[in-house]
Amino acid sequence: MKFTAGDIAKLIQGTVEGDSLAAVSTVAKIEEGTPGALSFLANPKYTEYIYSTQSIGSYC
Repeated sequence: MKFTAGDIAKLIQGTVEGDSLAAVSTVAKIEEGTPGALSFLANPKYTEYIYSTQSIGSYC
C-alpha cells in the first residue's frame, strides 16, 4: 500500500519539510534506505546516514 509523506504526517500529527506528495511504500533502516522508503533516526550513532540515505524522509 502506498501513502504520501503528507498522509503519514497528518496521521501522526507531524509536518513535512519538502515534497508532501512523495510516495512512501515501505520503511527501512536509515543505513539501508531506498527510494520510496521512510526512515527515522533514533540513535545518534547513525547520524552520518542522514546525509547519504536514499529514503524519502529521514525523521529524528
